[in-house]
Amino acid sequence: MAQRASHARSAAIAIAAAIAAGVGVSAQTSVNGHVNVVVDSAVLATAINHSSALVLATAFALVTGAFPRARATLRSQQVRLRPWWFLGGLMGFVGVLIVISVTPVLGVVVVGVAVTLGQLAGSVIADSGGLGPGGRRPLTAFRAIGIVVAIAAIAVGAIGRIALDNVWLVPLIVLSGALIAIQQAANAWLVVVTGEFSVMSVINFSVTLVFVLIALLISASTSDIDFAAIPYWAPLGGVLGAVIGVVSALTVRTVGVLSVMLCVAAGQALGGIVLDLVVPVDRVGLTAASVCSAVLAVLAVTIASLHAGPRASRRRGRRSLAPALPQEAH
Repeated sequence: MAQRASHARSAAIAIAAAIAAGVGVSAQTSVNGHVNVVVDSAVLATAINHSSALVLATAFALVTGAFPRARATLRSQQVRLRPWWFLGGLMGFVGVLIVISVTPVLGVVVVGVAVTLGQLAGSVIADSGGLGPGGRRPLTAFRAIGIVVAIAAIAVGAIGRIALDNVWLVPLIVLSGALIAIQQAANAWLVVVTGEFSVMSVINFSVTLVFVLIALLISASTSDIDFAAIPYWAPLGGVLGAVIGVVSALTVRTVGVLSVMLCVAAGQALGGIVLDLVVPVDRVGLTAASVCSAVLAVLAVTIASLHAGPRASRRRGRRSLAPALPQEAH
């Protein structure tokens, strides 16, 4: 009885933490969008986001001794590393750059909904292609319906925000969401082969920083960048991103991927509504359409997540949950 009560408390804490992580996603989007407005450079805002996240992830890995453990794990598994696993940082750079650039135009809620659609579509690509450690998973009717509902959510949220001159931004945000989803497949492999979430984060942000610095040099050579305009709170976006990743990884162990995804989606919708109401990045602010759009986005993720039902579980039977690792050729 006491063990059951303890598990219930742990699950409640994990759910609350996952919802908070979703709110954090919206806060990160808002912070980065405001930084972009202040410094007038999406590239500089992206550089601040990723460099601050890299510093925090590296410090965490050093303090917890993650690097030696990851090295020992790699040696024991004799894993053949795939080059595309390290492209997650590049995908993250492109995805975050797009989100930071577009948020001041469309607002936190609409951007969040469009990213959700992209993540659903990207997850279909990753699962159908067997890109993640979980293997190949075909497109299900539930996930297809979820995508349709997400499209409806974008259409509703676009009311009053989308005009002929910015309608092309919507597919761009959807692309960013798809890249972020496929990035998770690469990240998942890095976590599997190293056994350390913080080491994966360091690898991701290190690769990202290379491309960010290149983009920053190109941007600085073609236009004036006012580094003095960087506000003191600018690194908060990167700090939030690093913390969100750790919280998501920890809560998955307690309540599972499905519950975490739903809680993050709910928290992101709630956070987006509050932020668009209190500190809007765009000129429109919060609208009734935005609220309806956020609700539909949560519904879309909920429906899409129903693909992992009881039948799927029975089909898996007693298969090992550990993914097959690509081994070094001897």
